[in-house]
Amino acid sequence: MKFFIRLFIFLLIIGAAAYGYAWYKNKQAWDDLIIKNGGSYDTTYVDINGDSVIKGISFQIPGLAQPATIESLRTGTGNILSNIKVSKAIASKDLASLPEYFDVYLDVVAAQLPLDPIMDQATGNQPNFFNKASFAGCGDRTQLSFYDLGSMGINALKTDSKIKFSFDNASKKVFSDFYINLDKFNTTKLNLTLDNFSFNNPMGITLANGSIEVADNGVQRDILSLCANEAQLSEQQFTERHISYLKHLLFQENVFFSPEFYQEYAKYYANPRSIKFSFNPTNSLAPVSLMGSSARRLLSTLNVNIALNDKTITPLFGNRPDPSELPELDKVTPEDDGLTTIYGLKLQDTAVSSMAKYVGYDVHFNYRGKKYKGDIISVGGSTANIRYEISTGNYVEKPFRLSEISDLLVRREQVQPATE
Repeated sequence: MKFFIRLFIFLLIIGAAAYGYAWYKNKQAWDDLIIKNGGSYDTTYVDINGDSVIKGISFQIPGLAQPATIESLRTGTGNILSNIKVSKAIASKDLASLPEYFDVYLDVVAAQLPLDPIMDQATGNQPNFFNKASFAGCGDRTQLSFYDLGSMGINALKTDSKIKFSFDNASKKVFSDFYINLDKFNTTKLNLTLDNFSFNNPMGITLANGSIEVADNGVQRDILSLCANEAQLSEQQFTERHISYLKHLLFQENVFFSPEFYQEYAKYYANPRSIKFSFNPTNSLAPVSLMGSSARRLLSTLNVNIALNDKTITPLFGNRPDPSELPELDKVTPEDDGLTTIYGLKLQDTAVSSMAKYVGYDVHFNYRGKKYKGDIISVGGSTANIRYEISTGNYVEKPFRLSEISDLLVRREQVQPATE
């Protein structure tokens, strides 16, 4: 009996020592990643499955009053034996000793990044094809600025995310699943099947198949409303205008969708719920080979199918139209006989007394001998609040007396016949 008691005590001591070592290495890793990079956290521990858990992460972002935070982050394999084997193999760089089958996952709870218009000064990315397609017909816009998001009541980017990779070393496959919920923006589900995976040659990996589904959480409706208001059109009219611009953009990219696609897209744009891209290339291909590809090459190489609001589009593609068959831009169908046809935005002379009609519009004007350009924020009484540029990428907002504004130009819609 004494032998078993001693054995139990011995195993308990060994277990405690092993856990203590695992806890220490886990804390050391997070300290190197977070503390040494200016962040902080509340607690960290290794759970009964051997997974690493860290809570209360915080990073202060220069220029912002509120820090970026993560309530909880969990990572591991979900199995204590797999965790030990994977950790040991990576630490010793003995990749051949990795298990034949194991999962690696990342679980993020309540991550929050504060948003502030000051962040617009740091953005200088060139719009890509998908940005241009999303905002086709919306003036010069190719994305929502942080100022726009604040106007919509979105002052922080909040997310819960789950990412999982399942490794099958026997067949050299990797199955990946992503679930990313971006609060008021969208919920994205992504799954990929990758072939020819090897830890010794990760660049040899190829894409077998997969899908991306984006469910709208409200932002697409906000974009439609924003663009329709700026163009002084109804949402139905702006949808027509958007599709006209989209057809021209796709024509330039040599992408020719079917009439059935545009019929369903009009329904989706007016009432966005979800859009899903499924791809199943004829041959597995290296992801790196798709970098920098045109929209046409991506669609054809990946053998893409598209479903809008859960309705699969068949047929997806159509014949190349003659350029003369493309719709006329900046022209929409009047909703009744009293509506004027809208032709598009142009910088035009405008009476100062009518500034209240153009809140949100771009303006150029003289004031007390100086030239200004900016956006009309509000007009009330004898003043107009205007956000204007003081240097490249830097803006301030202040009131201007209407009586002292002259040579006013507003980038506004052209109407026929011209009226003030």
